[in-house]
Amino acid sequence: MDLRTLFVRPASQLLTPLRLLTSSKAIAAPLPLIPSRGHKTTSRTKRALKIAPHDSFLPSRTSSAATDSIIYNPPSSEASPEHTPFIFLPRNDPRRQAILRLRSSGSDPTAYNGSSVTAESDLPPEMRYKRRQPKYNLTKEHIEEMRRLRAEDPLTWSVQKLARKFECSTVFVQMAAPAPAEHLEWLKAKMERKMERWGPKRTQAREDRKRRAEMLYRGEL
Repeated sequence: MDLRTLFVRPASQLLTPLRLLTSSKAIAAPLPLIPSRGHKTTSRTKRALKIAPHDSFLPSRTSSAATDSIIYNPPSSEASPEHTPFIFLPRNDPRRQAILRLRSSGSDPTAYNGSSVTAESDLPPEMRYKRRQPKYNLTKEHIEEMRRLRAEDPLTWSVQKLARKFECSTVFVQMAAPAPAEHLEWLKAKMERKMERWGPKRTQAREDRKRRAEMLYRGEL
């Protein structure tokens, strides 16, 4: 058997699909759908949704005081003296006089004075959560005893245990009775031994978290 017959198709077989498409039966039958590629990845979706901000939201590049100006974009609705900030109104704006008249008459809902008292029914419902009442029960002797316990055995008398014993907050314990330097060095060495057992992924994740926190403090996030 000739090997060309196995790998080379005759020209009549190659033209068969073309004849079927041009026949009447093929026209009546539904044609296969043409596939189209969409936004199947996050990067393509972000690029498609990335729209430049309007010019009104950007500072003026021509003005020298562009960095010191305040940009205020009110909504496209009828201005009201109850909603428009007083500081953003021009000097010759009639709404300034309207706000001043409302404040002088005591009917301005945005300003508080002694004559206007809001009814209890107009207020939102009170939030119900556990409030901690401050206590001023600690004396000088209590603080000295707290420092003595913290210095003698900082492992047994932790910040939480001292706060429960003297009925105060943990922040007050940290300020009044800080841990000794030896205990802090021991905690630091313990953390270093723990970090030595970390893998590359966990180490990189901690460094990235620290870098994000620094960027957040600088206002870059």
